[in-house]
Amino acid sequence: MNSSVEYGDLTRLHGLAGVVLHPIQDPSPLDAATAQFLGSVGLPHGRFFSSRAGLVGDEREPYVLADLFALGNRYCPEESHAWHVLGYLPAALVVLDPSSGAVYIFQDSARDYQLAHRDVAALVHCLAEFRKLEDDYEAPEPDVEGLVDTFRAAVNAIDPTPLADPDSEWNRMLEEVREEMW
Repeated sequence: MNSSVEYGDLTRLHGLAGVVLHPIQDPSPLDAATAQFLGSVGLPHGRFFSSRAGLVGDEREPYVLADLFALGNRYCPEESHAWHVLGYLPAALVVLDPSSGAVYIFQDSARDYQLAHRDVAALVHCLAEFRKLEDDYEAPEPDVEGLVDTFRAAVNAIDPTPLADPDSEWNRMLEEVREEMW
């Protein structure tokens, strides 16, 4: 797993409280590289991406996709029952196939999923780049097209998967940025 983002990078962007490290279990249900990355680098947690580390009532959110979808009587494709919930984008659920390490997105109310990232390191890289875009967007009179182009170049340099499908969640969010809906 090739990662351009380290724990220190995430803490600079999100603060100490904005990074969720996952305990490394032995044996782990995750492939070794994914478990190591989540245990040493972690996932951001904040306004844009919420790690699944939250609570629902008095209980932890379900970690396995089938359990989460069962709560809402939502259809869960057979092959994705054992996938792990990583967190939430504004309009999508982000999940991990623990055997392959690939990251998928279920857009709100969609029955099907999309391959979103080759691995969790590529997801975190994309989230870090989007946070930079978001921070730069706050500047007076931002160059929105320039911000989007910079984001696209940075993401494509590591993993072109998130932007390959014109209907991907990332392309939808970039369109909202272009339309200045953020």
